[in-house]
Amino acid sequence: MVRWGWLVLLAGLVGVAVLLAWADSTVFRPLFPQPFEPPRRSGFRPPPPSLVLTPFGRQPFYGFGRVGGLYTFWWFLSVEAGVILVSLAALLAVPGRVRRAAERVRPLRLSAMLAAGVATALLGLAATVLLRVTFVLLELVPFLWAAAVLGVVFGEAALALAFGRWLRGRLGPAPTLLAAVAALLILLDAGLVPVAGWLFLAVTAVTSLGLAVLTRVGSPAGWSLDELNW
Repeated sequence: MVRWGWLVLLAGLVGVAVLLAWADSTVFRPLFPQPFEPPRRSGFRPPPPSLVLTPFGRQPFYGFGRVGGLYTFWWFLSVEAGVILVSLAALLAVPGRVRRAAERVRPLRLSAMLAAGVATALLGLAATVLLRVTFVLLELVPFLWAAAVLGVVFGEAALALAFGRWLRGRLGPAPTLLAAVAALLILLDAGLVPVAGWLFLAVTAVTSLGLAVLTRVGSPAGWSLDELNW
């Protein structure tokens, strides 16, 4: 049975996500890079919409912006929900591998995982440049990036599972997936904090990639240089 503490935590995390998404899409919107030139607006300012139902895709709630578009209120929430769903898909697809990787997560090993993630990212960048220069192997670049993204997703799922287990030790028993969702909400809500949250999210992604590399995507043996000896 789920305790009230879990329900209060989840409700609070969802509320924080909504508040941070609104702040990022309104107050801190100028801090985000705009890949496209914003459309020019005329001098006429229409009155605020009333509280009536409007067609989907328009402005349903005054102050929250349109449903589509980059860096809008709904964009931030949809990205967070998408990351949670993809991470849960990894937990359901390869539960044994994710559990074995999560078992190797220790506070003292996070620095080694971060270093492994940085080294892997630099190697991937160097391989990307090399493949682009050769032109013959240019088609392999998307597969290289896809492998890196899968590694980040797998590592993030393992981190969420380990963090969720730590939360269960503090808040009491709960389903494993529920604890993982709470851990993912904490990580992603921290990532919505302007500037500092973006750095935290980048460090978390690189650490997740390093976790996937060091555990060989949750293989039973893990990664070790001793395997070079025979």
